[in-house]
Amino acid sequence: MTYIVHIMKGRYEYLYECRSRRVPGKSNPVSERVFIGRVDVETREFIPKNYVVRGELSIETMDVKGRRDLPKVPSCYMPMRDRVTS
Repeated sequence: MTYIVHIMKGRYEYLYECRSRRVPGKSNPVSERVFIGRVDVETREFIPKNYVVRGELSIETMDVKGRRDLPKVPSCYMPMRDRVTS
């Protein structure tokens, strides 16, 4: 399940996408947060995080060329896959 967390700090509201998943051997789910961006409280302007990817991801083979340490990107920035119906 994915949801958005809002954290207020000073002038900015920080937005994180939270994902929870089950890990074998643990009794509770583990959640991870991925930073999306921030919102200026006074102007309500959204400031997205800049993502710089130094490697290439092949959509067909899902193989990474170049650097292996790709950043965690929120699902709202991921490209939608074409649905194949058979």
